[in-house]
Amino acid sequence: MTNLCVEMIIGQNYPEILVPLEVRRGRDDDLYAIRTKLGWMVNGPVNKNFQGEKVLCNYINSMRVPETSLETQVGRFWAVDGGQQLEEKPAMSTEDQKVLDLWARSVVLKNGHYELPIPFRSNPPGLHDNRNMAEKRLRALKRRLAKDDSLLESYRSEVSNLVAKGHAERVPEEEISSFPWMTWYLPMFNVKHPSKPEKFRLVFDCAAESQGYSLNKYIYKGPDLTNKLLGVLPRFRQEKIAIMADVESMFHQVRVTPEHRNVLRFLWWTDEDIAQKSQVYRMTAHLFGGVWSPSCAGFAFRRTALDQSSRFSSLAVNTVLDNFYADDCLKSVSSEDVAVTQ
Repeated sequence: MTNLCVEMIIGQNYPEILVPLEVRRGRDDDLYAIRTKLGWMVNGPVNKNFQGEKVLCNYINSMRVPETSLETQVGRFWAVDGGQQLEEKPAMSTEDQKVLDLWARSVVLKNGHYELPIPFRSNPPGLHDNRNMAEKRLRALKRRLAKDDSLLESYRSEVSNLVAKGHAERVPEEEISSFPWMTWYLPMFNVKHPSKPEKFRLVFDCAAESQGYSLNKYIYKGPDLTNKLLGVLPRFRQEKIAIMADVESMFHQVRVTPEHRNVLRFLWWTDEDIAQKSQVYRMTAHLFGGVWSPSCAGFAFRRTALDQSSRFSSLAVNTVLDNFYADDCLKSVSSEDVAVTQ
């Protein structure tokens, strides 16, 4: 008799699947067939006359993937439950490794913030003058804001907050015409989450094109350093006490290398008055909208945990490394862990 590969195991905790819906039989010593929710099954003894003969068995494979061995399926089950296999990431591309090498050799810590360069595909990137495109977008934004006082106030508050916190700065007049190959102007727009209509998010449009190019096209995306959600969630339910937290303005916590800040310029009005002439500002921090920003923030976040590992407990370090999904922390601890942290 040929060897059969077990494709699926149905446990006895699902008896409704194995309930006979129809039975077909022949003589007392014949095989008989049972139809269940899974289909037809043939039962009965193999006649002694079959010894030395080949027996053909037809079956339906419920898995439409190449690897369907029992060992593979059981391994996948435990991997999902433990959050291990789903966290495995494919090997990094040459571009991804190039970005990591750049950040590893150039990262510096200044005033409590890591400073990282933008990973351009070529250096210098050879940007062209796109200020006209940015001015056109600003005029369109002005028409919107002139009709909506509430929206205007939201924009004013957000830009003012960026400058007050040092995430953006006014470009000195003498520098506006400098760095022609390292200058790019970014239009801005706002987005709202359907479930959080009261929350205002300002986005700089790094995908806005001028002469067929956008800022994002000049820059490597960088590796995906985000923990897999199906790895974070199983760990979240391991212990009795749940803790949730997030990082405020995660991208803005990472500063941009000074020589790269002019590619993050934007236009805004003097004294926040849309009737005034626009002025030139630039971001000093990595921003929401940059194709490289998630990877950059992830690198700095993990670097923080590793560099500070001698000052904090392994519980704190491992929480940063394993229990964050982007900027959201999902952590569970036992009562003993709580006592230790106190």
